[in-house]
Amino acid sequence: MPANEFVLATNFDDALLERTRDLPVSTFFGGFPVSMTGGGRPPYILPDVTPEKFRSHIEHIHAQNRKFLVTLNSNDLGLKEYSPSFIPEFLDEASRLLDLGVDGFIMAIPILMEALHREYPDVHISASTFARITTVGQAEYFRDLGAQVIVLEEANKNFRLIKNLVAAGMNVEILANQTCIKDCPFRAQHLQNSSLGSQPGNAKFWFEAPIMECGVEVARDPGRLVNSIAVRPEDLEAYEALGVRRFKLSGRNRATDWLVKVARAYNSRSWDGNLLDILSYVQFKGPMSAVSQIAKDNAIPVINKFKEALDPLAGVTIDNKAYPSGFLRRVGNTDCENTSCKVCGYCGGVAQKVVKVNGVPLSQYRPATDMPPVATLLPYLGRSNAQPSGHHEEPLLKTEAPCTP
Repeated sequence: MPANEFVLATNFDDALLERTRDLPVSTFFGGFPVSMTGGGRPPYILPDVTPEKFRSHIEHIHAQNRKFLVTLNSNDLGLKEYSPSFIPEFLDEASRLLDLGVDGFIMAIPILMEALHREYPDVHISASTFARITTVGQAEYFRDLGAQVIVLEEANKNFRLIKNLVAAGMNVEILANQTCIKDCPFRAQHLQNSSLGSQPGNAKFWFEAPIMECGVEVARDPGRLVNSIAVRPEDLEAYEALGVRRFKLSGRNRATDWLVKVARAYNSRSWDGNLLDILSYVQFKGPMSAVSQIAKDNAIPVINKFKEALDPLAGVTIDNKAYPSGFLRRVGNTDCENTSCKVCGYCGGVAQKVVKVNGVPLSQYRPATDMPPVATLLPYLGRSNAQPSGHHEEPLLKTEAPCTP
């Protein structure tokens, strides 16, 4: 049976709405590249959208009896929240967004969630993946602050947690198509970079160093993609057996054809081919593009080492149909939070069966050696170096007098 509902990223192309009209996409989500609180993605990867286009797109969504949630989901405000004017100005921005037609908000910071819920008690709030909810107690806290939906990412394969959240009466949403690595040590910095970079005056970089770190980590072992947070289309039924009825599909920076392909694959519960074709796979495209840009604009010897390390990621494939039956149930019922992957070895064994690099089995893959630390690239990722075009400096929904910390 098809999933009860999908929550799909939008790139603000109205064709996306028409081409998914026959699918159970109940909700779309997106936002302006820069906003007062930030929106969980750096502006350099997001499409430009004017307030007029924003409103028009939402009107098309409503005409199809669907909803739109706006992403105000950063987890760091750069201490601006201590300004006496910040909360009033935040509520003003929320009011303008509601006037544009948004049906609800995706949020991560408790103090903002509480303020919004007090001002608009009937407006939908989803607790974002940026809230990093991994326990029932955390979820209860966000629910009591006004969140109607708990979105899981890092803990999206913890079946015991999910079962208990559902038993506690919570509406759980599972992010399905991201490839963030398990137990990612770069995640905290990544979320802060994205959060601060999507706020006015804070866009001091043109590529996020934590994504480069992640790319290098996967280049060392592409098998890590198998135990990433990604959920295969075939595995949605395992969540529905736990009582989950809501699945999130990301890709606000992707083309319409790709978003439609992803939505149809997950709705059909099947994908025949390379699983990476419907996953975010942030570890390759972004880092390799950034390295190429640096190499073009700066003659630094270490850049060839990074290119050598990342280049094999272009040839990584994951044979989706080669996964063993019951893969996710086996993972979901394992105490992964308290077990070393090296000790368990299950996902690593599956990776040997399903992952190839340039057509060669993973067992024969040899990563680049003598990798310099990503820290050597930091000076070249700042705004003064190798800056690509298309940056957004100020929010399109401006306050009368922007607050200062």
